[in-house]
Amino acid sequence: MPTRNDSAVSERHSDTRIVLVNPPVLAVFEPWYDTPDFGRTALACLAAYLRLHGYPNIKIVDAKFDRLSFEECLRDILAFEPDLVGYTAFTNEIKPAAYVAARLKRLKPGILNIIGGVHVTAIPLKTMQEFPMFDIGVIGEGEATLLEVVEQYAAKQPVLNIPGTIYHDLDDQLQQGPARERIMDQDSLPIPAWDLMKPANTYFVQTLRGCPFNCLFCMNPSGRIARKRSIGLVMEELRGIVDNYHPERISFGDELFSVDVARTHALLDALIESGLGARVKWDVQTHVRYVDAGMFRKFKLANVDRVEMGIETGDEQSLKKMGKGTNLQMIEDAYQAARREGVKIGTFFILGQPDETTATIMKTIGLAVRINPELPMFGLMTPYPGTAIAEMAAKGEGGYKLLSTDWDEYNKQIGGALALQNISRRKLEFYQSLAYLMVYLRNRRFRDLFRFLLTYRVGIYKFVRKVFSGKQNLMHAVKKPGDYDRLLSTGTSVDQADMIESYRAWSKYQKDSMVSLRHATAAESDI
Repeated sequence: MPTRNDSAVSERHSDTRIVLVNPPVLAVFEPWYDTPDFGRTALACLAAYLRLHGYPNIKIVDAKFDRLSFEECLRDILAFEPDLVGYTAFTNEIKPAAYVAARLKRLKPGILNIIGGVHVTAIPLKTMQEFPMFDIGVIGEGEATLLEVVEQYAAKQPVLNIPGTIYHDLDDQLQQGPARERIMDQDSLPIPAWDLMKPANTYFVQTLRGCPFNCLFCMNPSGRIARKRSIGLVMEELRGIVDNYHPERISFGDELFSVDVARTHALLDALIESGLGARVKWDVQTHVRYVDAGMFRKFKLANVDRVEMGIETGDEQSLKKMGKGTNLQMIEDAYQAARREGVKIGTFFILGQPDETTATIMKTIGLAVRINPELPMFGLMTPYPGTAIAEMAAKGEGGYKLLSTDWDEYNKQIGGALALQNISRRKLEFYQSLAYLMVYLRNRRFRDLFRFLLTYRVGIYKFVRKVFSGKQNLMHAVKKPGDYDRLLSTGTSVDQADMIESYRAWSKYQKDSMVSLRHATAAESDI
């Protein structure tokens, strides 16, 4: 797909060959995440940035989207004969990524394996120590950092001391480069290289990066300052996707779509006036503080068929502690406004809040029944590295017990990484099932319940199997590659102290980054 930046591509045309990888899944637990009908946006962003700067020999291997096994993923990577292979990984994806990297190291020792994504960003040193098959870690936003890595490699120079990296020095000791500043001017980034992926039913489009809130369960990897793309560039990307790929749906992947209310109204006006909104279904994720009746009215006119909001809990005290900036009245007002304007809603709830009790869980379920979202989602609290929840669990605070730092267990629907001291894991999973049933049955939505069970039948089957097995461990029944555990046992595992340190270090980075970005913004406004 042509983009506004094609004419600006550098003439260097390096021969360096690069593969960008979203690793396969061990097993399908959450179909929406594990067998998506959309490609991984991060890979398309990285590929576009490299291509803009003169590196055209890029292949994307999105194993989840393309439904590839480990063997098929390795085959596709090797067929391209890459010099560098970059992986993106959330916490529950880090071990599959490391397994692919380990296999590649054995098959082609000269390959440079680069790991990026949220997990290595949250816990960089321990990630590299635990998974020595990775040569370089990219911390934080990846575009500029990965480009510098590729440039040094292409120039046959040692890849050392690049901002935003953790790397092996000439004595094979791990060192961390200076912090990488986040990219404030989002319009300096090219439109994602969607042409390097097969056409999809759904496209995830980001109009901004960042969220101003500081929720206990989220490390907020894009930072607390929302950095926005211009409406003109967003519309250019949307037109290109709709005209060239004819998707069924576009999902806005922003952490908080309407954080800038005036800009959101302007973007919705552009969607309405252009007619693009009538050509494809849309959904967005946002926050109850940043919506009102007028915005829902425009959502409806723009053909946005679902607005999703993170509610998390129905207990007022838990909301106050969470750092999300909401209360029950704001939540109910937002959902009533959506109903009046005929906008479908989706909700995210998390069971297992700090000091959760049966009474607070039932308040959450009661709130879910009252607001009656078209798409209710109930996850279980997961102690992701870099979050306050992980620190609390590691310290035994908040009524938590940290059960595992086996990252394969960090699945937010049916994972086994965290337990509550006063509610058994099995009982918590019972309440999770009860929540879904009560939303549908109390509101007499029998057909919707049937469709939900049909859509998520694979995950539901594995959830039920796990519950009745009596096992807290998610992986006990998963069939792994025969050499999976052996190849991933060569490093140093993470302990409670590492989880505590990851939160401290990430909190400091977030504060320093906010100060730096604010200074940069102030300096620009003075020019």
